[in-house]
Amino acid sequence: MSPDLNAMALFVKVVEHKSFSAASRRLGVPISTVSRKVSDLEKTLGVRLLERSTRQLRLTELGQDYYAYCRRGLEEIETGTLMLSERQAEISGTLRLSVPPGLADRLIVPLVSAFQATYPEVTIRVLITERMVDFIQDAVDLALRVGNLKDSSLVARPLIHYRHVLVSSPGYLEAFGTPAHPRDLAAHRMLTFDGWFDNVSLKLIKGRKVHRVKVEGVLALNDYAGIQNAVEAGQGVAEIPSIICGEALHDGRLVEVMKDWRFAPTTLSAVYPSNRNLSRIVRLFKDFCIEHVDALSPYASI
Repeated sequence: MSPDLNAMALFVKVVEHKSFSAASRRLGVPISTVSRKVSDLEKTLGVRLLERSTRQLRLTELGQDYYAYCRRGLEEIETGTLMLSERQAEISGTLRLSVPPGLADRLIVPLVSAFQATYPEVTIRVLITERMVDFIQDAVDLALRVGNLKDSSLVARPLIHYRHVLVSSPGYLEAFGTPAHPRDLAAHRMLTFDGWFDNVSLKLIKGRKVHRVKVEGVLALNDYAGIQNAVEAGQGVAEIPSIICGEALHDGRLVEVMKDWRFAPTTLSAVYPSNRNLSRIVRLFKDFCIEHVDALSPYASI
């Protein structure tokens, strides 16, 4: 007897969601049906695919190999189905994004607005969070992440390179003076990103010189937009990504402090699972970001 393709698909989903109950909830299929189908698949194959306990599931050695083949097979089926639907349907549906704090008003909203102007039938939901999301559990299609990618199961497509900048307002510098060296920051009012429990450590670079300094924030926020508002109001000195504060630097509301001492450059990337076939909406949005992000962040590379 040939294996049931539906049972194979359920087996893959159980492994991806790490439990029968999670797969049942996500698929809208009774847990009894999911369990029975996977058991029937094991009987048909004559092998044990999963070791079950009250707390967790574990793939057997044969189950691990079989899962890899099943997943690739299902991806091919999904790709074929996607090809047919893309050729027949207009661009509509829901896109779920995860983005880090501080980028919503400066970058994400302009990108989303421009994308929806082109594809008005697309609904977009944005989760703003600092944590590394689980693409399956959090139902995220695409994440924008800062810095280097450590998870080898993910693909990162760089969108824009930028750096953090030490900034203050002209009024504050006129009143309190301009620091010339990182050690001078101890005498200034520092506004810091996060620093909820501990002081913040800044790593500044000048040629081959590296200077680390711990600063105690008189105001600590985990929101760069709020920090920038406070700096513009003359409340002190802060480290802010150029992708956020670039426009304010360009028009003079902010001034870069200690231009010779710089933070290491960083990258904003579009991230998605390597084993997932991207839907047409996700691919279109990723490509749209690549094409338009520079125009929407003209001062990021300051």
